[in-house]
Amino acid sequence: MMGIFATEAPRYWALGKPVIPLRVGFKRPWIDAWQVFADRMPTEREQHEWLNLKGEGNIGLPMGSASGIVAIDVDSDDPRVQRVIESVLPASPWKRVGRKGAVYAFRFEGERTFRVKDANGEMLLECLSKGTQIVLPPSIHPDTGRAYSANCDLLEVIGSLPALPRGAEQLLREALKAEGIQLSTTGNTKITSFVPAGARDNALVYNAGLLARAVTRGERTLVEAMGEMKAWVEGYTEKVAGDEVSIEKAQTKVVDFLMRDVTGEKRKALPIGWDDGLTEDDKTKLGLVITDENERWEADRILEFLVTEFERHISPDTQGWTQAVEVSLDRIARNTELSALDEERLLKFIVSQSKGSYTVATLRRELAKLRAGEITGTDHSEVARAVVKDLEQFGKLKHHQGRFWQWKGAAWVTVDQNDFIKHISEEYGSLPVCRRFSDISQIVKLMAGLLAEPLQSVNLTGVNFANGFLTEDLELRPHSSEFGCTYVLPYRYQEDSRCPLFMQMLDDSWGEDADYGDKVLALQEALAATLMGVAPRFQRAFCMIGQAHSGKSRILEILKGLMPDGCHSAVPPTDWGDKFMPAQMAEKLVNFAGEISEKRDISGDVFKQVVEGQEIEAQMKNQPIFRFRPKAAQWFASNHTPKTKDTSDGFNRRWLFLEFPRRVPDEKKVIDIDQIVLASEREQIVAWALQALPRLKQNKDYTTPSSHMAIIDEMANANNSVRYFLSQSPRLRVGKREHEGTSKTRTMGDRLFDEYWSFCTMAGGVSRVPRTKFHALMKELAPVFKFEQLKETRNGGYDIAYNYVTVVGMTN
Repeated sequence: MMGIFATEAPRYWALGKPVIPLRVGFKRPWIDAWQVFADRMPTEREQHEWLNLKGEGNIGLPMGSASGIVAIDVDSDDPRVQRVIESVLPASPWKRVGRKGAVYAFRFEGERTFRVKDANGEMLLECLSKGTQIVLPPSIHPDTGRAYSANCDLLEVIGSLPALPRGAEQLLREALKAEGIQLSTTGNTKITSFVPAGARDNALVYNAGLLARAVTRGERTLVEAMGEMKAWVEGYTEKVAGDEVSIEKAQTKVVDFLMRDVTGEKRKALPIGWDDGLTEDDKTKLGLVITDENERWEADRILEFLVTEFERHISPDTQGWTQAVEVSLDRIARNTELSALDEERLLKFIVSQSKGSYTVATLRRELAKLRAGEITGTDHSEVARAVVKDLEQFGKLKHHQGRFWQWKGAAWVTVDQNDFIKHISEEYGSLPVCRRFSDISQIVKLMAGLLAEPLQSVNLTGVNFANGFLTEDLELRPHSSEFGCTYVLPYRYQEDSRCPLFMQMLDDSWGEDADYGDKVLALQEALAATLMGVAPRFQRAFCMIGQAHSGKSRILEILKGLMPDGCHSAVPPTDWGDKFMPAQMAEKLVNFAGEISEKRDISGDVFKQVVEGQEIEAQMKNQPIFRFRPKAAQWFASNHTPKTKDTSDGFNRRWLFLEFPRRVPDEKKVIDIDQIVLASEREQIVAWALQALPRLKQNKDYTTPSSHMAIIDEMANANNSVRYFLSQSPRLRVGKREHEGTSKTRTMGDRLFDEYWSFCTMAGGVSRVPRTKFHALMKELAPVFKFEQLKETRNGGYDIAYNYVTVVGMTN
């Protein structure tokens, strides 16, 4: 029994309609670079291959000039949307139904793809044009498991399809507004970012800890702190990839931290007024087990307590008298706001009443012990361990590649060591080893040693999305600190790869190019390698090259829009040999290397090291040198080829050029098109790109468009005048194949050098190399151009000759 595609496709091909195979039971095309079939029919060879290998698949029809069709895809069951379709658009004789909504076919007259969403970002309808395809009956719907259906056979009515009215998008928008539907702003749809559930929870803990500390310091009442926590939940966690945050849970976390600070090891005292606005019943409901000893005592209250206790226990020898002194010292130690004068007054009062049993020095030593808690305050490493313990309640800490990092629930984030210095000063500043800045700096250095550990503890490559970690096998796993991710993409991974606006951009730039399909494949593979962090594995830098206003800058802006702050750097290759600059690329996913310099050469050795991900040395300022392997993909934009003194083929083959050969016509330009595309299709573009990963891994290299090969030759010739001579001189015959059937195959080196010198002079502006360098470069180029360099002994020395390189018309 024949499959859906094998049964249906020949009928469409017979009428010149370029149907393509879709994966079995899915909407996704089963072939690469399918967008080219918007403008042409598949060849007989392609048709035969698809029928034999993909005949079981669903069937799809690309929109555009080849099919002669454009479609309106209604993605809403709102009856108001249906009324608008019927009132604004001419009646289409063909209507296809899937799970919801409908697709209507119209005659293609050059319309561009557009999307209309409501104010909440939900899709209402789309115009599907070039760069898109529609699923044809009787394909199987991936969600329902049932066949798509239509009111008639498309082939029977295809000749009578009406055209869309001019300005269809604006007409539809105005009609939808008239129906009372609020729409997202055309061209200015807000890019929605998602807070990963793990990062959100970590931020909640951190915020709760800060607010609890503010309460113990008297900067806020508990009621105020809980109000701020409520506002944080309602604002910060508005968009979350995961379950919603409970306001009650967040406020409870503030109470938990407060109780830990007050009744835990540090035994902080609560200031007067901390509970303003709370009844005793409120405290019970919140679980606040607070007694008199947990609250801050002012100097007069401590003095009053001492007077009362000393009257009860007259002799300093009694246990009650001693206990009164201990309680008073505890209250003095826990009141961080107590002035030095009040402290001195209280201590001297105790001494005056002790009848010689105590001295001020003795009391001060006891106070120091109470303030230190379990810490003696005489050892730097002891304080370093205590600080680590304090801060790790907000996320595990590590020191890696010259920086401190903290796990924030979904990714590792760098921590400014000044935050550690501030914490040590505030929490441990009274200790003997924390009174000088040099002591605190030493404690921070010891913390670096205690926390020295690589971020990644599990060797696994993937992309860190807001809803999980996607492996190379496209398996979505929960976030984990073991993966070592230093970024998190602010959007989710999902399998919908429909990105018609983005495909329209590519068509506007490349649609007229003979290698359009290969360029789309190459870009898809480059994006996949960049996102997955495996670009060095395939050892190429990416350069979008072409004239101004050709679309390359917009594509680069979209790539930048896919990447959040913290996962990219901007270090030009001319700075890769610098002492400090390469450190910015450590743990980064992509390096936007900028425009290629027209004047400065790129160092070939350093360039190959970085692009290949070889281990290099780097240093943060005022930090020790460290070693790392760059994993960042290198992206350039330029209107000219790179310059280098490295004439080897190793430099040339480290590039992948995506050429933008012409300006985008004014009528196709859209202001802020990159932001419009990102707002509509950010997740879909990423899903589309990652589909190329299996192909890239199987082929072990990127698809190389013919325009790329031409640019490589242009660059190689511009950087190597000897190569330019061999490839462009009309007087040369080069290579073994070119000499088949000829009697003369050999030329002496001196003769060939003279010919090279004359060629460079006639060409004008070509930089010549001296004789020794000429022969060295010829030796390098021999394998590429398939000739031989010979050394012939003569008079105690040797002459250089070349086999399979001859000058036309030269007899010797």
